[in-house]
Amino acid sequence: MAGLLIFLLLSTVPCWAHAPEAVPFKAFQFPDGLEPVIDGEFEDWSLVGQAYRISSNDLHDMVGGNQPNDEDFHADLMVGWSATQNRLYFAAQVRDDIHQIDRSAGTAATQIFLDDAFQLFIDADHSGGQFANFSELSIEEQNEVNGTEANHFILGGPPPDGDFFVTYSSASWYALPNGPYTQAALVYEGEIGGAGVTRYEVSLVPFDKIDVNAAFQSVEHRLSEGEIVGFNVEFDDFDLRTDLLDAKWSLSGELNSYRFSERFADLMLMPLESIFIPTAIGEISWGAIKQRSTRWSEAVD
Repeated sequence: MAGLLIFLLLSTVPCWAHAPEAVPFKAFQFPDGLEPVIDGEFEDWSLVGQAYRISSNDLHDMVGGNQPNDEDFHADLMVGWSATQNRLYFAAQVRDDIHQIDRSAGTAATQIFLDDAFQLFIDADHSGGQFANFSELSIEEQNEVNGTEANHFILGGPPPDGDFFVTYSSASWYALPNGPYTQAALVYEGEIGGAGVTRYEVSLVPFDKIDVNAAFQSVEHRLSEGEIVGFNVEFDDFDLRTDLLDAKWSLSGELNSYRFSERFADLMLMPLESIFIPTAIGEISWGAIKQRSTRWSEAVD
């Protein structure tokens, strides 16, 4: 166990550049009223085109440098955002030949990273720098600063106790599966210890700075079209051994994302696209609806 943790904590000198270089991934902008419901079902993501989808081919194995093998593990990820709701949205589906969840009840905070899991990292203001694991500080000081400058969430389950959503920050108000600032869902279809499909879904209001005590003392980040957000995902894949990762699939391909946010990838918030929505009079594009609404507003003004 200790050997695994030491391996994952190597390379502590930050590189001060988001990776991979010059490859921003894209976040689909959801039209008003068409944002997904966070329930682990992905029908409301059908608007998202192929250009916005991230697959196993975009991931890097941080354990053995393996190439993706769909028979062993396959992941599909979609990312979206809403200007109106000021939220980021994430939906990941994973097919795994051995889905391992063996933590005991009440241990999610300390053991969830030793199960198959989806890890999500956000640096809303793209500032980089250390945001967690300040080992040189006292425990009390660490609790004050961990997760205040960037965010690290983990989803893993089905859980033994209903606790499937964890954030590595002392700001408990920012880690609620059905809270005002975060929502999360997990659906698993298959056999624990055998093959199955897991669907992870998250929405969150981004913050530039988190105050561990209260949301009103924190600094909310206002998302804007065309901006770059620091972003990373990692998929933990345990197979036959519960204490040894078979693979750790990372989007950025950089070690120590849990500590330094410049190790994240880049995410660009894209403008609205012209999409077609069924109506009583046939299909009409969202762009046309938006344009009519704007003209009506201008006429009223």
